[in-house]
Amino acid sequence: MVAGNSIPKVVQHNVTAGSLSSSPWLKKIMNQKQDPRSPGCGNRPWICRQGESRPGMRCCRNRCVDVFSDVNNCGLCGIRCPFTWQCCRGLCADTNIDPYNCGKCGNKCPFGVLCFYGMCGYAQAFPPLPFPRPPPRPPFPFPPKPSRPQPRPRPPFPFPPKPPKPQPWHPTHPPTMQ
Repeated sequence: MVAGNSIPKVVQHNVTAGSLSSSPWLKKIMNQKQDPRSPGCGNRPWICRQGESRPGMRCCRNRCVDVFSDVNNCGLCGIRCPFTWQCCRGLCADTNIDPYNCGKCGNKCPFGVLCFYGMCGYAQAFPPLPFPRPPPRPPFPFPPKPSRPQPRPRPPFPFPPKPPKPQPWHPTHPPTMQ
């Protein structure tokens, strides 16, 4: 089997219609070298930020993408969010349990209400008990009585202490000579 290229490198002359050459426009188009500027933003990343574009537009793999909402380029090019997660403001979020992005980006659950299956307060008692919490009780008795002042420590008596007296010589233990 022989593989062939369907695009000819050089335009062949058309001899079937009776003319000996093809049109000059077709010859110019077919014999022209490839344009050095390929389509896309790879060589021109600034085109992603031109016009009325969002601030998160970046050139990722030769395509302009919004890195604040694209799950394949979340926050930066190539950062991919896990399956079923969404890219919310450049951060991957599990919208099934995230109370700040419950069900969709930016959907915030009320204080104290949890997010389950993308719904705020799903299968949760309303309001969560005890709600609100009772205020703390003051100490008893109120106001507390000041503590009694402690007496100042006194120095030992007599002051200053006297030195110990020498032990008298005892006849049962005569001094030994060596």
